[in-house]
Amino acid sequence: MLPMKMRHSLWVIYLAGIVACGGGSGGTGGGANNPPTNTVDPGDGDGGGSVSTPFFGDRTSALGLSYSITHEEMSVSEIFQLGGGMTLDDIDNDGLMELYVSHGRNERGRLFTYNGEQFTQLANNNGIEPFDLDRAGYFIDLDADGWKDFVSVQIESIEVFMNDQTGHFVEATSSSNIFHDRSTFSLAAADYDVDGDIDLFFGHWGATWRLDEALTQYLWQNDGSGFFTDVTDQVAISDEESSPGMAAENSFTPTFADIDSDGYPDMLLVSDFASTQVLRNESGQAFVDATTTVISDENGMGSAVGDYDRDGDLDWFVSSINDGDDSDEDDTGNRLYRNVDGLGNFEDVTDEAGVRDGYWGWGSCFADFDNDGYLDLFHTNGVEDFDDRYSDDPSRLFMSNRDGTFTERSESAGISHVGQGRGVACVDYNNDGKLDIFIANNGTGPTVYENESDNANHYLMIDLTGTGKNPDAIGARVTVSSASGSQIQEVQLGTGYLSQGPQRLHFGLGVDDEISTIEVSWPGPERATSQVENVAADQVLEMEHP
Repeated sequence: MLPMKMRHSLWVIYLAGIVACGGGSGGTGGGANNPPTNTVDPGDGDGGGSVSTPFFGDRTSALGLSYSITHEEMSVSEIFQLGGGMTLDDIDNDGLMELYVSHGRNERGRLFTYNGEQFTQLANNNGIEPFDLDRAGYFIDLDADGWKDFVSVQIESIEVFMNDQTGHFVEATSSSNIFHDRSTFSLAAADYDVDGDIDLFFGHWGATWRLDEALTQYLWQNDGSGFFTDVTDQVAISDEESSPGMAAENSFTPTFADIDSDGYPDMLLVSDFASTQVLRNESGQAFVDATTTVISDENGMGSAVGDYDRDGDLDWFVSSINDGDDSDEDDTGNRLYRNVDGLGNFEDVTDEAGVRDGYWGWGSCFADFDNDGYLDLFHTNGVEDFDDRYSDDPSRLFMSNRDGTFTERSESAGISHVGQGRGVACVDYNNDGKLDIFIANNGTGPTVYENESDNANHYLMIDLTGTGKNPDAIGARVTVSSASGSQIQEVQLGTGYLSQGPQRLHFGLGVDDEISTIEVSWPGPERATSQVENVAADQVLEMEHP
């Protein structure tokens, strides 16, 4: 394993560099109607970093992840072609990654551990044995004991496996009280009611129910012990009558993100058939439909949230379908929605940014692949036996031009993936300061592109440790300021289509070799904040809740 340049443990509650620790707005959410204080200055507009296209090498085989599975005719229907996810995190607290790969059809998922050189499969998946064919899986500390548990998303059910604090798992669905009996897809986790623990939200493409039935199985509220209650009645999910007496809903990817900076995570729900929604969190009491005509993606599938323009708020990318026919009003491609005022009001800047053309898009991520201080954008593609226009459609790498626009550079960056990509995780698996790309493929093993770029740009990685029932500090917002400006990121879990990476934050810094300040707004009812100063670049920084 390539060594970290530096690892620095920083306990902020003892450091003289702390400027403030204290309560926020008291959990009232009263700031939702006023623009947040914008402390993010994009600086001179270019970050001063090296201008170059990153280069990626296909390391799938070298990492021990090149394998195939036997295809069966029964698994070629559409519902089986949609699956293929992955989750990466440290399940045994040894500092190295584990990887769970779901194939979506033919074979249940496989659990691997990284030994510093390769990923090796673990016997009997360390107890993760899904009852049914799985489409995705997520590592989440449901009971806040410091060990990642596992949520298995299956074709029409959910299973929960609790970590026994050794990295092995025991099936515990009934004790979690989570029950699904309809088509389920991606998962997102956050403390939506700001009571200190982590709640869950699921997407349900293809879900149907009787119009006289209550809508269920979307939002699950945690009581703090890992016992969940279905509170979907708090969410203004948009549905439509699919047949006499029956309703249908087609969400693929939910993402919790505080788009109005009021301390309550909102819900960005990416859905098929022109039904994507913005659901605004009303002080943890309800999610109201705040969707406008700006939200115009016709076939929303994947999602990525980040501050690509460095103006201090969260923007939103939706992967979709582009058939290359400008006269076709039904398949008009990806969307990039820019948060124009910090209050969660979006404008469509897709064409201005140059990210519309993505073929048949699925999993997506914002990530600074060249460490120049500006988020780039990656998404994978794939559809089987649908249309010749989409056969062998390549994954897309949109590199930031540092002015709000992007240039597609997958080919020159060495990314030649034309398989049946579904899920995506962008993560520095080998701790060398450069973000790599993991692609989950439908019906076969994953593809891994290692970032082999060689430039002089600096970086900072941050691991936050939360308090109480939110040990991973999900929902924390971090502002990193250096000579060339400031950047924000939010700790999120489950933001992509059928996929999840670890909660570590990665900031590219360009030529800046020192960070002047790091400000953290911590999640939870007390709204604590903290600040540290004069931090060296090129390290992993650990920070604890004050």
